[in-house]
Amino acid sequence: MSDCENYAISGFTTQSGVTFDLSLAYKTYGKLAAAKDNAILLPTFYGGRHAETEYFMDPGRALDTSKYFVVIPNMFGNGTSSSPSNTQAPYGRGAWPDVSLYDNVICQHRLVTKHLNIERLKLVTGFSMGGMQTYQWGAMYAEMIDAIAPICASA
Repeated sequence: MSDCENYAISGFTTQSGVTFDLSLAYKTYGKLAAAKDNAILLPTFYGGRHAETEYFMDPGRALDTSKYFVVIPNMFGNGTSSSPSNTQAPYGRGAWPDVSLYDNVICQHRLVTKHLNIERLKLVTGFSMGGMQTYQWGAMYAEMIDAIAPICASA
């Protein structure tokens, strides 16, 4: 998709032990404050893409982009980030390796901290598998998050 950016992650080793190059597609909304203290992360749900989560954001709503800088990373396998359909051999199509929620969160953390240079998140929230990633963020990176709000997700 041309309406988002891609963060290249070279030589990533998945939880299942496969090492390959990944591309994490993401889109940002709003403006990052000079103090970088208004960032919110909203991971996508299974099969969902960033555009399909835009309904979370509106003036006056909890994710008001006039106040917050919202980062929406697209989950691996959704066709926008690295997926079976857009990954070259030997890991494309039916050879796509097991990529876990843990792997998604590790790569999202790299996007936030290394690429966007954000050290703290006001909120991590998501629906369904986005909510599951929210729980994973809370478990792995609690020290850098003010709050999590998983929506319709199992831990």
